Amino acid sequence: MEKKLNICPYMIDLTPNIILSKPQLGENIGSTARAMKNFGIEKLRLIEPRDGWPNSSAYAISAGAGDVLNKINVFKSLEEATKDISLLFATTARKRVIGTKSLDVFEAIDKSFHHVVNGGQVGFLFGPEQSGLSNNDVVQADYTISIPLNQNFSSLNLSQAVLLICWEWNKVKMSHFKEDNLPIKVNKKLKKSTEISNVGDREYFYQQLDFLLSKSGFFHSPEMAPVVKRNIRSLFNRASLTHQDLRTLHGIIRSLSGSSNRT
Repeated sequence: MEKKLNICPYMIDLTPNIILSKPQLGENIGSTARAMKNFGIEKLRLIEPRDGWPNSSAYAISAGAGDVLNKINVFKSLEEATKDISLLFATTARKRVIGTKSLDVFEAIDKSFHHVVNGGQVGFLFGPEQSGLSNNDVVQADYTISIPLNQNFSSLNLSQAVLLICWEWNKVKMSHFKEDNLPIKVNKKLKKSTEISNVGDREYFYQQLDFLLSKSGFFHSPEMAPVVKRNIRSLFNRASLTHQDLRTLHGIIRSLSGSSNRT
């Protein structure tokens, strides 16, 4: 028998963040908002939309999801857009990106749902319509997601991919709660000092580490430096670093660099 989650029905709403990186068409943003609203998911973030924001084409096709579009947050970089995200999933058509951990969509939704229930912030990252996410984008995620499709024809547009994620999220949610329950909430007090670190906190650590390694001459080949930096990020991301882990690592690199200044 499946165990039901014990959640206090008086805290914050339980929903993930949908993040579109460099979306090209306003129509796809509008249809994405429409797909999300069907399942009660309304937190949409954009990173450098090609045609700017707001976009009249998005509103024209959103079919009643204008309120989702009105609440969109726009960011200049992936680092800014995911600063508060503690569990980030990257959607990619690549079967495997070196150094990343991959989950199928069912495992990913189950893991992300429980993460939100326990006070975390989850993000699902989608790339541009034509090219998808770059390797540099993917390695910043905790996991990549694979969606089982027809091997002879696997072609989803942006809003269809988002709809599948939202559908699976809603299905997991409904498996834990009856329809007559109060809106699903999560108790923020469940957060602990050992919770998974935010993407923004991890990126700050990586930047500090990159600086010190560059200063020490670690990157012998300028051409290979970006690849080595991606591999370093992948190495640490596979460890699912907690906030305490990051504090320890910051202390280590400060000590090794001779800049430790305890008071």
